[in-house]
Amino acid sequence: MRLSPMSRSPALSLLAARRPRLPDLPVRNRLMRRVFGLRGADALPFRLTPRRVYILPSRAGLAFLGLLAGMLLGSVNYGLAMGYLFTFLLLGLLSATLFATWRNLTGLIIQAVDSEPVFAGTKLGFVFHLADAEGLPRRAIGLSAAGAGPVFIGISAAGHAQVRLDLPAEVRGRLPLGVVRVFSEYPLGLFHAWALFEPDIAGIVWPRPAGPYPLPCDVGEKTGSAGASQCGAEDFESLRAYAHGDSPSRIAWKTLARHAEPLVKRFQAPHGGELWLDWAALGGLDPEARLSQLAAWVLAAERANRPYGLRLPAQTLPAGLGLAHRNRCLTALALV
Repeated sequence: MRLSPMSRSPALSLLAARRPRLPDLPVRNRLMRRVFGLRGADALPFRLTPRRVYILPSRAGLAFLGLLAGMLLGSVNYGLAMGYLFTFLLLGLLSATLFATWRNLTGLIIQAVDSEPVFAGTKLGFVFHLADAEGLPRRAIGLSAAGAGPVFIGISAAGHAQVRLDLPAEVRGRLPLGVVRVFSEYPLGLFHAWALFEPDIAGIVWPRPAGPYPLPCDVGEKTGSAGASQCGAEDFESLRAYAHGDSPSRIAWKTLARHAEPLVKRFQAPHGGELWLDWAALGGLDPEARLSQLAAWVLAAERANRPYGLRLPAQTLPAGLGLAHRNRCLTALALV
C-alpha cells in the first residue's frame, strides 16, 4: 500500500503513537445515533460536512483551560498587567487551535472503501480512499472501528491517500465494517474533533481450510464417507512447498532434516477428469468442519491443476479452474 509523503512526516509519526484521548461514544442507542447523524447507511463518496463534525476539549485541553483560569485569577488578585497579557494571548492561541482542529477534519472526502476476502482466523483489511477537494493539507487524520485500533494518515493539499483498517475475522461469512470514527487532534492535541459514519459495506471471510481427508480422486457420484472415495493408486510426481490446509499424511517427513520448511508430496492422478467436491460426501463431519474440509479441497485442487466443481445443499458451481473460480467457490462456502 502506498501512502502520501505527508503520512511519513515526523510530526505525524509522533501523533500516530498516541491513541485517541476520548473513548468511542455509544451509537447503538437510537437517540445517540440521531445525535451523531447516523440515520441509515451513508453512501460513498462521503463528505464530512460541518454538521457531522463534533469537537470537545481533550484532557490536555481541559488542563490548559484550568491553567488559564488560574492565571486569570492570579492576575485579578494581584493586579498583574503582564498576567492579563499572557492569559489573553494564550486564550487566543486556544481559540485558533479550536478552529484549526475543526478545519482539519471538515471537508474531508471518503471516496471508497475496498476489501479483499480472507480466511477465518486472520484479519480482514478495509482500505479507505481519502481525498481533499478544498486545497488544504490534512494532517494526522485517524480512523478507528469496533475491534480495530486507530490508524493515522496525512493528505496533501488537493491530494489522495489510502489507509488500511484491519478487523479481526474469526468467523466465516460476511463481516460488516460497522460504524467508523474519523478523528483528529492536530495541531496541538488540545481539542478532539471527530465524525461518525456507517457505510453499507461488508467483507467476506472464507472458512478456515482444514480437514482430515486429502484431496480425493472423484467425489460427487458417491455419497458415502469421504475416505471411501480417496484415490489409492496415485503416482508420485514431485515435492512442493507446504501450504496451509495440506494433510499431514502428504508431508515428506524425511526431508525435514535437509530443508528448513516442510515439503509435501505431489501425486499424479491416474485420470484427469473433472473433480466434484460434494457436501453430501462428508456426512461424518459437522457443518463447519465440512466447510473447512471443502475449502481445503478447493485449494488442493487448484494446486493440482485439476478442474473441479462444488456441490452445496442449495447451490451447485460448475467445474472450472483458475483464481476467479477458486474465489467463487470459497465465497460460496463462506455464505452457506
